[in-house]
Amino acid sequence: MAKFIGRRIAVGIAPEAVRGTGVSATHLLAKTNLALEDKADKARSGEGMGNIAGDGSQAIVAMQKAEGEIEAELGAKSFPIVLRSVLGSAISTAAEGTGYKHTVDLAENNIHNTFSIQLDDPNGDLIFEGCMVDSFELTVTAEDIVKWSAGIKSFVSRGSSFDATALKALDYKFVGRDLILKVAAATTDLAAATAICVKDLKFTINKNADYDNCLGSLEPEDILNKQITIQGSITLNYEDRTWRDYMLNGDYKAVGITLKQSRDDAGDQDPTFYFELPRVDFSEWESQRDNDEIVTQTINFNALLDITNNRLISDAYVINDVVSY
Repeated sequence: MAKFIGRRIAVGIAPEAVRGTGVSATHLLAKTNLALEDKADKARSGEGMGNIAGDGSQAIVAMQKAEGEIEAELGAKSFPIVLRSVLGSAISTAAEGTGYKHTVDLAENNIHNTFSIQLDDPNGDLIFEGCMVDSFELTVTAEDIVKWSAGIKSFVSRGSSFDATALKALDYKFVGRDLILKVAAATTDLAAATAICVKDLKFTINKNADYDNCLGSLEPEDILNKQITIQGSITLNYEDRTWRDYMLNGDYKAVGITLKQSRDDAGDQDPTFYFELPRVDFSEWESQRDNDEIVTQTINFNALLDITNNRLISDAYVINDVVSY
């Protein structure tokens, strides 16, 4: 087998209609790194047989699974499949002019939607079924394409046949200048709020996914998400003490995060990703006061439950020109 670089591995994804039942990829990811691997948990003998060998004489495979991480550029055509698994609800699609708006809600259950990952790999094609997002992170910086990374847990891979050639197509990408970040007293005030000049943005969704094991089985029966938490951080110029006071005073705010670009046409719409949190608090404010640099500040935010409306996330959608998923 010839040696090869990671760029030659293509990663395709598709939403699963039945949890753990693999489906052929419908979209390619703009993958920048892949570390999704099969794992084997072994039961090691602890016997003593009259010598000092500490690991006994047997190591028996007790469970097989797969886990790891994918990093990719955010593409408006492929991302709804990822968002569906991150938030766990079905994709609700409505016409938006001649484009389409794909909305995903946070599912209040522990069996969030799964997806299949197929690899077109020089060492042999593989499919990972029942993929569950364990953690998700979005990173927006000034000089790079917007990227996301996701920790994945799935069933052990199977052999597959996948030719990525037919799925290769340009996707709608975003860069730092496409970000519109707004903070307001309530979600109803976000539309009229002024966009904030930030230097970078990062937010993370942790779902604490875990394997559901059964005695008598080599593989887990299922992969379940547990409690969900959402945190983020922003960096901006230190022009006043407003953000510090948000932390000190215990203020609660609504946050709207928009990525929108007009370089491409999604039908007659601009490709867009929108994510809205109705209630956040602020913590761990710090300023950076290097002698020869513009002084900046960094502050973290944490999503809280909006008790009035019983929601952690108030809106999440992608606009593109894909009819359905």
